[in-house]
Amino acid sequence: MRFNPSLSLAMLASAASAHLTTQLFNFTGSINIENSELRPNGNILLTTFYKAHLYTLNPQSRNPKAELVATLPGATALTGIASVGHDKFAVVGGVRGSYHYDNETIYTVDFSKNATNPTIQTVAHIPDADMLNGMASMPSQPHILLIADARLGSIFRVDITTGISKVVLKNNALAAPANSSMPIGINGLQIVGSNVYFTNSALNIFARASVSEDGETFGQIQVIARLEREAGDTESDWDDFAIDDSGNAYVAQPPYSIVKISPDGTQSVIGGGGDSLAFIGPTSVQIVSGGKLAYVTTRGGDEGGVSYGGQVVALRLRE
Repeated sequence: MRFNPSLSLAMLASAASAHLTTQLFNFTGSINIENSELRPNGNILLTTFYKAHLYTLNPQSRNPKAELVATLPGATALTGIASVGHDKFAVVGGVRGSYHYDNETIYTVDFSKNATNPTIQTVAHIPDADMLNGMASMPSQPHILLIADARLGSIFRVDITTGISKVVLKNNALAAPANSSMPIGINGLQIVGSNVYFTNSALNIFARASVSEDGETFGQIQVIARLEREAGDTESDWDDFAIDDSGNAYVAQPPYSIVKISPDGTQSVIGGGGDSLAFIGPTSVQIVSGGKLAYVTTRGGDEGGVSYGGQVVALRLRE
């Protein structure tokens, strides 16, 4: 395979999306970016499937580069990431297999005392987990995490102060059907106010349920939207997402799109899509600048005999 450099990749974006997107960075190798989180200084933390590497990137620099923060021990891949305090983050890591992870572990990465050399701690092991993915902390109790398990069709609650974990929600709306060609159920997960929002990649739904402040109890699951595929589309699914102050969700929709889902369930492609290669395998979204801009990560992939590394792309949402 040939690797396609950044300049050529940017030129491959369609005219419709070129004025909306700016590629900030792409890896010069087959490194998948799985998820992301914003630091207080505006930098982006990137979890990857590559050797459990956690990276940071300054999107405001003239020539953004991903810099290695840490290699988390006992893992080969990193998935979910969430803020658990001022400049302190929880990260999910495990030993990646085929739709299964061993040694599922929760780490904290704490920059609060040293902005460039964080303190890394292992805070929990979750032996009952199968494939942990999206993760968020409870707003009023950030030491409590809710974590999606895409294979078990469940949500784990983890207390990072005690290391205690348990399944607090298991439901068919979180699971993949037994005969699904994509055995990934609940994927992205975010908490906004008193609701937990999630995507289910196999069912192609975006949904929510109310949740108590301590993350113990849940209300009825409400499906907000179902993915509207075009004729002949068998590849699209929903991954991680971000929600703005107006309740709009911006969802990574592999293989090439970013979709906006309004609170009433209306959905529209607002980035990529069609023949555009602006986003190659989008995986996560972060919203900045008062909702005017989003940072999108991708896993990269092979297109037309060319190999693309994971990207970080700026997407203009509005002026």
